[in-house]
Amino acid sequence: MITFNIPQLILGTLISCLIGSLIHLIFGGRPMRLLFAVFFAWIGFWLGDYFGKNYGIILMMYGSINLGASVILSLIGGFLGFWLSGENRPGDL
Repeated sequence: MITFNIPQLILGTLISCLIGSLIHLIFGGRPMRLLFAVFFAWIGFWLGDYFGKNYGIILMMYGSINLGASVILSLIGGFLGFWLSGENRPGDL
C-alpha cells in the first residue's frame, strides 16, 4: 500500500500544474484548453508516481516522489489533454 503525506501531495500537484501550464503557455489556446492540460497533467503525474513505484521504474527520486516517471507521464497526459480539448479543428481560430 502506498501512503501519501500532505507535503508530497502539495509538491506533486504544484509540479504537475506547472507542467500543464507550461504546455498551455508554449502552444496557446483558450482557457478550456488550459484546464484540460492541467487536469490531465495532474492525472499523469500521479499515475507515473504509482507505476514507477509499483514496477520499480526509479529514474529520479525526490523524497518519496518518483519524479522521473511522474514527469514523463505528466508531459504525455498534458499533451493528451491539450489534444482532447477539441480546439484543434482546422479553421477554428
